[in-house]
Amino acid sequence: MGSGTLPPNAYVTLEHEHLLVLRNGDEPRDFPPHDPDRYAAAYFWEERNRWFSDVWSDVRGRRQSLPAAHGDRERSAAYPIEIPYRLINMFSVRGDTVLDPFWGTGTTTLAAMAAARASVGYELDAGLVDGFDDRLHGIEEFTADVARDRLERHREFVRDTEASFDYDATHYDTPVKTKRERDIRLYRVRDIEREAKRYRTSHEPIEG
Repeated sequence: MGSGTLPPNAYVTLEHEHLLVLRNGDEPRDFPPHDPDRYAAAYFWEERNRWFSDVWSDVRGRRQSLPAAHGDRERSAAYPIEIPYRLINMFSVRGDTVLDPFWGTGTTTLAAMAAARASVGYELDAGLVDGFDDRLHGIEEFTADVARDRLERHREFVRDTEASFDYDATHYDTPVKTKRERDIRLYRVRDIEREAKRYRTSHEPIEG
């Protein structure tokens, strides 16, 4: 803090990191009416309000429990997986492919797997690429936990709020705020097939 409580040499500390969101083209994406992939990719009403705000004060690296690669420090990512997971759900739908040009430890790919999206990554450090297999141990249960946590947080919101809920989710035993949330589906990785540096995942919806 420089000279602490005395002017003029104290400086502002870096309290936030920033995300820059760019749109490719002026027109919004066009979907067929009631496109099932788009409606299955809906987010809960309270998630919309929290995610599309100018400050994310709730992202604190809570979900950092995936195993580290051999020789790597004990972490699952260089940044919280909640960040790419949230962005993938905000700006993509089922069937989309997520690109990470600075792949690193593969956090974005793990988040895409949890969101049931495909992904492509580029990384110059072969050691990081080789260590990705180690990060996939337990990915089936990890992605199930991510989905169940979202559902449970929504149920907590329903229990704790005095707002009215006029609709019921189609696939889950919980009310929802809007029509567009009704067909939301949350997925887990069921199986992974490995071919060199390619991974083919199959998903299944969680029940509840």
